[in-house]
Amino acid sequence: MKFFRRKKAKYSRLMKRLFLIIFTVIFAFCIYVIIIPPKVNWCTNYELGDKISCGEESLITETKEKYGFKDFQKGKWQEAVNFFQKQRANNGNNPEILIYLNNAKLMQKARNTTYTIAVVVPSNQNNNSQGVAEALLRGVAQVQEEFNKENSNIGLKVLIVNDENNPDQVAKLAENLLSKDDVVAVIGHYTSEVTKAALPVYQKNEVVVISPGSTAMRETILYGKTYSTNYFFRTVPTVKTVNRLLIDKLQLSQLFDRQKVAVFYNPNSTYSKSFFQEVRQQLGDNKIIAIDISNPGFIAKNILINVKKEGAKALILIPDGHVKSQSFKNTLSLINLNRDELPMGGGSVIYDPDILKTIDINRVKKLVLVISWHRLTTPNQEVIAKAKNLWGTGDISDKTAMSYDATLVLTEALKKLNINDDVKRQRLDIQKQLTQLQVTAGASGKISFDSDGDRKEEISEIVKVVSVPRQCSEYSAMFVPINYDVTKLPCYGKVSK
Repeated sequence: MKFFRRKKAKYSRLMKRLFLIIFTVIFAFCIYVIIIPPKVNWCTNYELGDKISCGEESLITETKEKYGFKDFQKGKWQEAVNFFQKQRANNGNNPEILIYLNNAKLMQKARNTTYTIAVVVPSNQNNNSQGVAEALLRGVAQVQEEFNKENSNIGLKVLIVNDENNPDQVAKLAENLLSKDDVVAVIGHYTSEVTKAALPVYQKNEVVVISPGSTAMRETILYGKTYSTNYFFRTVPTVKTVNRLLIDKLQLSQLFDRQKVAVFYNPNSTYSKSFFQEVRQQLGDNKIIAIDISNPGFIAKNILINVKKEGAKALILIPDGHVKSQSFKNTLSLINLNRDELPMGGGSVIYDPDILKTIDINRVKKLVLVISWHRLTTPNQEVIAKAKNLWGTGDISDKTAMSYDATLVLTEALKKLNINDDVKRQRLDIQKQLTQLQVTAGASGKISFDSDGDRKEEISEIVKVVSVPRQCSEYSAMFVPINYDVTKLPCYGKVSK
């Protein structure tokens, strides 16, 4: 009996020791996981070709070297950083690469206290919108670069999303984007029709979206609905403001009885139709000749002859935001064939290098555009100086400025959040912060929103096309504010090489 008791006691002690060892190992592992979280590839659940990228693929620009993106996919952060730095050295004006570089740096440094936002841009080879996409990305990339350098305690990661300017597919894309459970807010979309199609998704999921480009009237974008809590904000002025300035500049309220204005617009575009309705409300139906500029059978020469016969004394050009390729092409044809005979006016959609590139300067002297911002009259020249250091040029557009402002005001809201809150709480807090924030250092100066989420400040600028020396512009022409003295341009007195 004693033998069996000793053996039983021996086994009992062994079991206790074994249990103690197992418990110690499990306890140590739990402490390790809490103090030093395991390395996880940030975007492992992002499929290639899903139009969403954190750095695992290029959505905007083509590059022959693909290995760096594969390194990002595999979580080889130092190799990815090296790759993106090399790409940036070869093309310093590429904002997509800079965003991916900053994302990779944050992962390489294992900075765990970070926020993830998304920027949605339109890039579609069929409608010539890549330039718009890159301009929008530059504003976001500049703020990300500055934020990560200035804040050692928190970091900013940015997802790039390509909606391809397609309102038919954007709701599904937005749902997929918000399924990424770390996205706290979104910058986008560019066009009003795409914004309109996507907005119900953001409202349903209670996620803030700040548009740097959508200018259609709010009731049009919201389908006439009202929400108890608004998640749609924008840094651009609405078509109501643009229309008022344009009519005043062209003196259209002073037309005589039989004089009219020809309005060229796309009736199927949310932005274009909203702008047209504002013109009609201001002038009245009897003063307007309405023409569908998106019509495939549009013949500029014949239409110009007809509207002049009907008494047109000015042309208002409202093509869509590159949603339908024919719309912008027809606008260029119209401007060219008008030969500066009738005064012309439009919005920021026409504020495009293609005007300078394809049309004789002598045919656009009577063209005026209302845009949201111009670098020559910006109240914040420091933004221009930083842009020059970052991109090698300070010649940035209003689209870059508006996306800069949208991202800046969002980062100011992020600074006021609790990093330890869950994403749902953070999303709600961002909305609350934006309703009361006042930021003074935007590219366009002060940034604040009214109760509807629209920009409070009057920031629009009227521009025209002028001839300049070759060293000032590769086209020997540029858009400048209406009363700006071009001889004050820094490039004016320099000798072209």
